Amino acid sequence: MSISERTTTAPPMALSHRGILSRFGPSNRAVFPWVLMAPTLIILFAIGIYPFLYSLYIASHNVILSKPYLPRIFVGLYQYQALIQDPEFWHALRKTLLFTVQAVFIEFWLGLGLALLFQRQLAGIAFMRVFILIPMILPPLVAALIWRYMFYPGAGLMTYYVGGITKALGFGEIPFLSDPTIAFQTLVFVDVWEWTPFMFLMLSAGLASIPRQPYEAAEIDGASSWRVFWTITMPLLRPAILIAVVIRTMDAFRTYELIVIMTRGGPGNATTTMNVFLTKTGLEFFDASKAAALSLIMMMIIIVMSFVFIRVFRSKTEVAE
Repeated sequence: MSISERTTTAPPMALSHRGILSRFGPSNRAVFPWVLMAPTLIILFAIGIYPFLYSLYIASHNVILSKPYLPRIFVGLYQYQALIQDPEFWHALRKTLLFTVQAVFIEFWLGLGLALLFQRQLAGIAFMRVFILIPMILPPLVAALIWRYMFYPGAGLMTYYVGGITKALGFGEIPFLSDPTIAFQTLVFVDVWEWTPFMFLMLSAGLASIPRQPYEAAEIDGASSWRVFWTITMPLLRPAILIAVVIRTMDAFRTYELIVIMTRGGPGNATTTMNVFLTKTGLEFFDASKAAALSLIMMMIIIVMSFVFIRVFRSKTEVAE
């Protein structure tokens, strides 16, 4: 081989490297964006798309985890039909909706009240704001354990002091976690304590973004504080309200740690929500197909609820404009 051939002939590795760069590198604008997104798409498929598709497959077949030797028979929509005919499903759905509506309604108005209060220049407002946000910072599991011990019969802090007051009034000790009605309202109370700071934070950000000009004009016209609140503050706060209510509704609908740690769905089935019913179906009765169908139904309910919220708030905003 001559010297000129040695200098002009490139190594095979260099050629392949240049070929890869030309095919997948920045010069290829049609392919290079997909190369950059590939890691994200792979992770999304692994943790989102594949489990969803597998849930569809499981829900359409007869899969019992305690009987892996049985053949996986295609049953179509049978699992959904079985859930619709199951009274436990409707009971869990009713409890879930009741819990979600009560918790989100109270959290919204408490959060809005705190946000309006903290718009004023108060002494120590920075410390008070941090103090209010502490419940939201706690992990849900830790918060549930704390309140479970506080409501522990005979020894909990809340049981001791509240029971002392009720005994002095002649009512006896309150069964916070053993009475069906009181246990459900206790869970609502704890959820409100934990997630009202989220509403406060979102609505405070919304109030801070409202311009001052409408308030100045209303002050010149002599409008009352109540009229200013309903005609200026609430319409301009609708985008923040929509985001806060939708996010909190989805979270409240999926509440699991709080209920399992504090009551485990009891007493009886008084606090059995959809997530608790899903866990019992899949992990206690090992009916994977029915549990998969239930999870898909929950997903559809959350999507429909979010769609309704968005349509209602958008229509009101368009009417106001």
